[in-house]
Amino acid sequence: MKLDTIDALPPIVDKRIFLRLTLNVPVASSLVTDDFRLTKVLPTLKVLIERGAKVLVGSHIGPLGDSSLLPVQRYLERFLPAGSFSLLPNLRANPGEISNNEDFAKELASLADYYVNEDFPVSHRKHASIVGLPRFLPSFAGYQFAKEVEHLSRYISPPKGSILILGGVKLSTKLPLIKSFLPKVDMIFLGSYYVYEKNKLPSDPKIILPIDVVEDARRVVDVGPRSLEFIQEAVANASAVIWNGPLGKFEVGYRETTEKLAEAIAYSKAESVVGGGDSVAAIRKLDLLDKFTFVSTGGGAMLDFLTHGTLPGIEAILQSKC
Repeated sequence: MKLDTIDALPPIVDKRIFLRLTLNVPVASSLVTDDFRLTKVLPTLKVLIERGAKVLVGSHIGPLGDSSLLPVQRYLERFLPAGSFSLLPNLRANPGEISNNEDFAKELASLADYYVNEDFPVSHRKHASIVGLPRFLPSFAGYQFAKEVEHLSRYISPPKGSILILGGVKLSTKLPLIKSFLPKVDMIFLGSYYVYEKNKLPSDPKIILPIDVVEDARRVVDVGPRSLEFIQEAVANASAVIWNGPLGKFEVGYRETTEKLAEAIAYSKAESVVGGGDSVAAIRKLDLLDKFTFVSTGGGAMLDFLTHGTLPGIEAILQSKC
């Protein structure tokens, strides 16, 4: 699959570009607390500005429309000339964004001459700024978006001897990938939460649940030491590791097993691809980003792409108005 990137745009001096940009990042006390995604998408924004475009950035932050993008705007302005881009309010504040309302998509399209998608993490959503807007404008992919498609495409059919590691808590987002990858990998290891979901999983010996767990107030919060040792050994013998999601309740302090898994993958001989906010946070804390074959900015989008080989946002670009 080959997407036209911003390098395929005609001369854009004084042309209006609607840039759907990844700005959904953690913020605390009005400050960005994790800029991994921002560092990955900044190059696209910089190049569009350097080439003379009038860039209008559209994005969201938080699941609803009630969070401000101002802290992220301030972060971006540290690296860019003053007044070099405009930023719309949180797109999800308008109900037409999530519902993919055609009138809202047309309204956004009226503001620009070209559309660029540099928001891979939300491109599995059929939202107005992802799939509606490209119906009305010539559309292109940002640099990071194209890298995501290029690198993840290699693992839709992973090499022989690969393993899949899935953590987090949303089985509904993982189950399609589990079913799709059962014939493709040697093993699928699931994190601690999924001991509660055993009856919802396919019956297959390739699916491995933790053999021991850590409990807090009678609730499972992490995998145990024997489970960690098991997965470390599996990683050491794998040809490729695909990983998404922490092994335990990372957000409330159960981080050690996830960090030890990150180290095991980083220092193994296996090819490695990882996605999901907490997994990437563990890798960044340990300064291991450059030890992985590819680190995705997507969580759910990465899972959906590996499952289906495409995303609504990709198809929207491919089918956009020429």
